[in-house]
Amino acid sequence: MSHQLTDSSAPIRVTSAPASPETRRAWLRAALVLGLFALTGAGLGVLWEHLWQPSQGLVVRREWFVVDSEFRYDPAGLRNQFSGTGLFVVIGGVAGLVLGGITALLARRDELLVLGSVVAAVLMWQVGTRLGPADPQVLALTAERGTVLPDHLALGSPGALLVWPLASLVALCAVFLLIPGRHRE
Repeated sequence: MSHQLTDSSAPIRVTSAPASPETRRAWLRAALVLGLFALTGAGLGVLWEHLWQPSQGLVVRREWFVVDSEFRYDPAGLRNQFSGTGLFVVIGGVAGLVLGGITALLARRDELLVLGSVVAAVLMWQVGTRLGPADPQVLALTAERGTVLPDHLALGSPGALLVWPLASLVALCAVFLLIPGRHRE
């Protein structure tokens, strides 16, 4: 066996080839796809918060409840508490289909579509919830009895974050089925 691995007098030379133009184009395309998904996710987070209408509730004994002015449960307000998640699913599903289809047509790296859709879903969720009202349960700890507070924007289920990637994959499958020669090298 050669002693090059244990011989400390032998210099180790590391050489790297300069990036080819095709490699640079691939990195640029990856950055553009991920940037497109990230910007769209953040922008749709703003839209999600803007379109959502919060339920109103009252503070009773340092807790927030969806009740009317006479302290009776408000059925419409209780149903509306789930509208944030529903709106997230609708917006994310449509955006995932559209961006997934565009990315599947333009980019040759399908893993970017999945990664980009996950980034978009998380950004939409974080931007939307941070722009929305604060958690009324936390505010109720220091509020007076009868104070009216809006509900906070939140996802009722973390599974709603899967809508973006699933819709993007549906679009990718549609492109593969409708344009079968598109992704062949």
